[in-house]
Amino acid sequence: MTQARTLADIGATGAGSNIKEQFTLVCNGEPVTVGSGTYTPTNVTAAQLLTESHVVINGSSLAYTPPSDTTEVIYEFSFTWQLYSTVTQLAHYAMRIDGTQITGTRNTYSNDATYGNEIIDFKWRIPIGGSASTSTGRVASWTSAKTIDITGRIFSSTYTGQVNRSSYWDGASNAFFPQPIIKITALG
Repeated sequence: MTQARTLADIGATGAGSNIKEQFTLVCNGEPVTVGSGTYTPTNVTAAQLLTESHVVINGSSLAYTPPSDTTEVIYEFSFTWQLYSTVTQLAHYAMRIDGTQITGTRNTYSNDATYGNEIIDFKWRIPIGGSASTSTGRVASWTSAKTIDITGRIFSSTYTGQVNRSSYWDGASNAFFPQPIIKITALG
């Protein structure tokens, strides 16, 4: 499981004293209004089977415009990876900004056939200003909405990959769909 990190751990200087805006969205379709606008997450109500092509992981997409004078945005996405399978899971995921994959965020998920779930806590710092970089996610400027999302795919048809689902609860086999969470922190 990915360890949660503090803002200071991911390069935010003076974390806490320079927060311009911070909010959390549970992916249940309920909007949240903050200084920069109103943001409505996807209402995730079903599991998502991954394929051999990258697809947006349900709930991860957010079109965001930070407050003026923001120097970096921290994007966090927490989602469930279902482990119940008789086949080993092997899949990949990465963050995109406006449809461009940020290569530094590429990651591979794997498990041996087992039961349960794993929560993936993805966190990435997006610096603003200077030369844009598809490796780090740095953007030259950010004055209008940019869409941030996470895509995922299975390694090949030999493997499986399913997100936003759990198979067991309260001592029984009972499928349910844990809703992912997005958190945004704008720093200046």
